[in-house]
Amino acid sequence: MTRPRVLVFANSFRIGGSERQALELFRNLDRSAYDPRLATASIDGPLRTLVPCAMEEVQIYPLVSFKNPSCLMCAARFYRYLRQEQIDVVQCFDFYSNIFAIPIARLARVPIVLGARREESTAKTPMQRRAQRWVYRLATGVVANADSIRDLLIKGEGVSPDRVWAIPNGLDLDVFDVVAAQSRYRRQGHLVQFAVIANLRPEKGHGVLLDALAGLVAHHPKFRLLIAGNGPMRGVIEAHIRRLHLEATAELVGEVHDVPAFLSSVDGVILPSITNEGFPNAVMEAMAASLPVVATDSGGTRELVVEGETGFIVPPGDVEALASRVGLLCRDAELRRKMGEAGRWRIVRQFTTQQMARRYESLYATLRARGRG
Repeated sequence: MTRPRVLVFANSFRIGGSERQALELFRNLDRSAYDPRLATASIDGPLRTLVPCAMEEVQIYPLVSFKNPSCLMCAARFYRYLRQEQIDVVQCFDFYSNIFAIPIARLARVPIVLGARREESTAKTPMQRRAQRWVYRLATGVVANADSIRDLLIKGEGVSPDRVWAIPNGLDLDVFDVVAAQSRYRRQGHLVQFAVIANLRPEKGHGVLLDALAGLVAHHPKFRLLIAGNGPMRGVIEAHIRRLHLEATAELVGEVHDVPAFLSSVDGVILPSITNEGFPNAVMEAMAASLPVVATDSGGTRELVVEGETGFIVPPGDVEALASRVGLLCRDAELRRKMGEAGRWRIVRQFTTQQMARRYESLYATLRARGRG
């Protein structure tokens, strides 16, 4: 019997949660039961090392702009590919693949067309949100990466409950099992070192975290924060550090490509996001590295962090609560160890890439059995 052909559409191979999850699904789909294909708008980026096939096998549709004439040529080529290859499932993973791929897949009569929702979407413009709601109506349904995001789609955007499913992100634990920290990130024994790993954007809450540190360092002078990531807020964050006289406490280290090595040099991870989270990979990676987490209650974070067991959850924007919980972990090395171990075990039991892939496969099998399209 012919294996169902599943096309996974990733926006690019640049560092990003959605991009990584798309590639992990492509890598982990059961080849004995499915025939996976990969499409993207760009093959640029460090995540191309995750692709288990030759670049010549990847379908590339460079989307300069939806208003650019080249978009029509890409659309026509994508339509022909779907028809010629008789693709059975198109699986999108972000806003741009939703907008591009879903209408074309519908025109090409692909039996199962699945959109994606991986964050609260508060950073989208009203026009973008309207466009996304429109393509959701064209799709067979939408895969969210957290129950809270599924609820948002049902209650806030009117998607029928039988057309939206929650499949949490998965993590490849193998890369965390044997890793040594790179020399530039090596832990200094006299410091308690935490990290925040996030794009430097307003919704990630770096300013709130720095305000929390301003009151923390007086009681914990050996505390140090590493800020990993790049983005448009870098200059603002640097100015905020100078204004609060935190130059000796907080350091911007730029984009980190070897996250397991980086995490092996710290004692805990902080996620201070104000809004627009989904199912944060940074928190998953911290837990996989046996580290405690202090995170804000944004998106699906509460579905990942068990309050008081694998870390702490605080209200978004609450400077005092954030400082209090980070301070508690600074003082208690044994608590850090216990929470880190509990977090690692939680990832092992529920959130591996293999488990994620099996959940997608189960969804595809269910929809095929129902004849959904």
